Amino acid sequence: MPIKTKALTPSFLLEQTGASEEVFVSEDIAILHSLGPLKDSSATDILHTPQYVELGRIVLVTKGTATHHINLVPFETQAGDVLVIPQNNLISISSLSNDYDGQMFSFGRLPVDFEKGVRLRLSENDFGRMRHYAELLWEIVHSPYDRRSIEHMETALLYDLKRMHEHQSSVGIAAQSRGQQLFQRFLEALGRKGSLPRTVKAYADSLCVSPNHLSSVVREQSGRSVMDWLNAHCILRAQVLLRHTDLPIYEIADQLGFQSATFFSRFFRRATGITPKEYRAGKQRSK
Repeated sequence: MPIKTKALTPSFLLEQTGASEEVFVSEDIAILHSLGPLKDSSATDILHTPQYVELGRIVLVTKGTATHHINLVPFETQAGDVLVIPQNNLISISSLSNDYDGQMFSFGRLPVDFEKGVRLRLSENDFGRMRHYAELLWEIVHSPYDRRSIEHMETALLYDLKRMHEHQSSVGIAAQSRGQQLFQRFLEALGRKGSLPRTVKAYADSLCVSPNHLSSVVREQSGRSVMDWLNAHCILRAQVLLRHTDLPIYEIADQLGFQSATFFSRFFRRATGITPKEYRAGKQRSK
């Protein structure tokens, strides 16, 4: 079930970056010609707390390195990479180099559907073509334009990315073992089906395997148990709801499947070292 928050919509990005010349925002598209205004914003910790992406986005990394997490899955990015983040995903950033910069597009819809986060490590020519798309979009939105011209540009850009992704992944998928493929399917289910009961059996049933088999494969592939992954994803969703909604804590507990706010608070404190109320107030993990 999608999480309704006030984060990472075009209006929110404009609010956080201010009237920067590097930012364009309309009703259903946001373009950051440089990530500098967002990275340097003193008004928000948007890059350092978990977020919920309600709109699909594309990030072109032009400088530096970063580690993005999409539904807990890490994506190491560097200059020359493109990161595609579909709508309705939980994201966080665990590392960001001082010289990190790039360009970002946030669309009201993705004309080509990417079901999961994708990092593309492109050739110099392919990345250059993505930069040309970026510059052309930036030029179009700063001149009189019809919305349809933007839609066609979005479609062309995303179909080009999809072609590159399919070419790169065709080799990778063929080389994956059955265990690796099942683990990937588990991670996709974790991100896609947050409303499933937080049990090994629920996820095993959704993947048409036995709980024992799923547990064995996930442990072998990641070094973590299925419950470790489920609990971490639950905490991530809780952090987003606490920081980016005004929902009472008891309603958040109910959304996450806890019997009471008390049970939720104990679970959250065991995992983070602080209470939900303290996290909402901006307190950091206790030492």
